[in-house]
Amino acid sequence: MKKLTTKVFFNLRKSSRDRMWDTAREARAVCEPLTPPIAQHTSLARNQSYKTLKHKVRSVLQRWVRKLPMINQQEVSGSTDAELLYMWGAFPKKSNKPFVVELDNPYVLTYYHQGYFSLRLNTLKRRLRKARFMTFLSATARNHVLELLGQEFANKSKVIPPYMARNYRANKRPDDGKIRFLFIGFGFRRKGGPELLKAFSSLSAINAELTVVSDVPEEVKQEYKNDTRIKFFPPQPRAKLFTDFYSTHDIFVFPSLLETFGVVILEALSFGMGIITTDVYATPELVNDKKNGILLPHPFLTHINLNAVPTIDCVTTPRGDFTEQYLSVPLYESHVQSLKTAFDSAVTNKTEWQNASVQLFEKDYAPERWRDRLGQLFILDDSNIREA
Repeated sequence: MKKLTTKVFFNLRKSSRDRMWDTAREARAVCEPLTPPIAQHTSLARNQSYKTLKHKVRSVLQRWVRKLPMINQQEVSGSTDAELLYMWGAFPKKSNKPFVVELDNPYVLTYYHQGYFSLRLNTLKRRLRKARFMTFLSATARNHVLELLGQEFANKSKVIPPYMARNYRANKRPDDGKIRFLFIGFGFRRKGGPELLKAFSSLSAINAELTVVSDVPEEVKQEYKNDTRIKFFPPQPRAKLFTDFYSTHDIFVFPSLLETFGVVILEALSFGMGIITTDVYATPELVNDKKNGILLPHPFLTHINLNAVPTIDCVTTPRGDFTEQYLSVPLYESHVQSLKTAFDSAVTNKTEWQNASVQLFEKDYAPERWRDRLGQLFILDDSNIREA
């Protein structure tokens, strides 16, 4: 006999990402969410804490731990009354309750230690067979895991992108003839910031503006101080990004070199913005090239097949190696040239792109779609519940 689970424990941590807190908060539409007794630590607060000595020491220890051959397991204290556990990138520790595990990266299960992932592949498979479902932010992440684990996991692998409201209803774009470009992102170099600024500064259009919300080095700001069309802002709280930035700009520009999903792209999509971003990992799921924006060719990575789907894989190279090999280059000129072409196209196609983004959001990411997908995870049979 089937029944709808009423009590689901979401194993949040203080440092859990905003989208994870959104999941637990919005899940109340399809279940009774239970969470640990902790307060949310926002993405902005996490970024600011990175600069403290305490965090730097912790980061060194975390990097050291991640080099150890370990499988990610987490305590689930506070889950006594739950019928189902929702885990992010980890197996529940000391619990026999049914569980769902969300994977944004296959290697998170071994603290991103790829060698140990391969070594313990059979153990990981055995543990994942016990999961009720495996969920993924994107079809690309699902394809990647199936490529590594095999098709036996296909039926229990579900794509559930992050929750996002219909933010385009709150737009307040000025009708003054200007086209306003917006960039938001931590990690300015990794997100293609230098290429973005060089490409935009070469535009001849005086009716264009670029707003950059990021941790931009002061020397970079000084280099472009004479271009009054460019405005720099430090990282902002998410609520302010929604009310003052996304809602007032036309085109979101995110030429990231290293990206798996890019929640900021989904946020821009939810505001009905045209989008210029790099073809990398799951971004083609959010941007239909020349329909609601432009997919820039990646300046140094090429496609491989993941579950028979051509994909730009930026995950398999560990982030540290990626930084050393690729991000030490000051500028990728081909990326600059691609951005220039995309800017010109945006001026002509702004309205069409925006309309297409709203259509894509409604088709694949509307709140009702999200609730339906999530609710399907919470149907258990009585025998499983009794065993738990």
